[in-house]
Formats: sequence, structure tokens, C-alpha cells
Amino acid sequence: MNCTNCGAPLPPQTNRCSFCHTLNDVDLRAIPRGPDGGVEPSQRSCPRCDEALEIVPLNIADGFGIDRCRKCQGIFFDPGELESILDESVSKVYEVDYPRLAKLVEEEGIKEFREISYIKCPDCRQVMNRKAYGARSGVIVDQCRDHGVWLDGRELHVLLHWVKAGGQIHQKDREAREAIEEEQRRAKLAGPIDDRPIFTGSHRYERMIDASDLFRAVRSITDILF
Repeated sequence: MNCTNCGAPLPPQTNRCSFCHTLNDVDLRAIPRGPDGGVEPSQRSCPRCDEALEIVPLNIADGFGIDRCRKCQGIFFDPGELESILDESVSKVYEVDYPRLAKLVEEEGIKEFREISYIKCPDCRQVMNRKAYGARSGVIVDQCRDHGVWLDGRELHVLLHWVKAGGQIHQKDREAREAIEEEQRRAKLAGPIDDRPIFTGSHRYERMIDASDLFRAVRSITDILF
């Protein structure tokens, strides 16, 4: 992908051109906007810049608006909005491109060397949790349990490429595999039915049963001999 200002290739780990320093809009470039293409003021503030966010209307599903920072291009998604964008903006994928997924992880891993910072939810102002999104996407999102997910600039672009590479298929396969492994683990802990003890009472009760069996055996032998 090239810079929209000077045409130079963009570095893999950022949307800022290293030549002219233009911050390129790579997240919403291929996503259809609302009918008028305008924006509206939001009551929320950017957790990175502390600037007022803008509501950008999108022509996806039934139509909804996302909260975006004009300065850093970070985006806050209400619950379900990010999933709708990923589902609606990418053509149907039927297989996993593992080399492409590996490249995404490698490129996004460069950001792990940056200082980790916890940011506050633009809605409730509580500190959000950092969480890896999906399997092998390379993207760490900031998530509020009640209000939504924050993506830094360019991370939506990366997730769209993750979906194109079959990331969602890989995620579902991993979840199914983990469910099977968990079921096998539980079955192993339970043990075979035939190996389970017949008597589960106290030691005294078990000794009484053993004594009763011994008495019957002695009585049978006595009947035979006498």
C-alpha cells in the first residue's frame, strides 16, 4: 500500500508515511460510508489523544456509526460493530492462508517492543483490558466489558487482511479443537467406569462387608465338611 500524498510505500507496521509523514487513512478506505459521507460530533473522547471523537456513519448491515479520532485515527466500536464490519466488508473465504497469517503476526509483532499502556474506555472512563483479537491476527485490542472495543489506527486494516487470509476459519478450527481436547481431559480425569470403586462409604462399612463375606465363606466350607 502506498501513501495517498506522495505515493511512497507505507511501512508494514504503521500508517504514517516515513517520507512525507502523512497519516494515511487505511482503515476505512475500502468500507462504504453513509449516504452523505459526513461526520457528526460524538460525546466520547479519544483515550489516546483526549480529543473529541467523531461519529462516522457506515453503510454496512442496517447502517451504524463508529466513533473515530481525527487526530490518531483510532476507532471505538460498540458491541457487535467490529464483527459486522469484518463480516460484511470481506468476500466469503473458504480456506486458511497460513503463510499470510504468519506474515501478519510477524509484522504486527514489531509493535510489541513499544511501551505497553492501558487506556480508559471512552464511555465509562474505566481502564480497559488488553486482549489478543482472534487467532494469529497479531492485533492486541483494548476492550471494555460493557461498552465496546478500541482499535488504534491501522489495526482495523490488519484485521480485514486477517479475515481475508482465513483468520476466522482458523479461529473456529482452534476453538473446536480446544473443545475436543477439554472433553478428552475431563473424560480422562473421570476414568473408565469399570475402574471406579463399587463402595463409596466409610472404611468401617467396607470392613463390615468384608467380614460378612468371610463369614459366608467359612459357613459354606463347614457345611461341606460336616
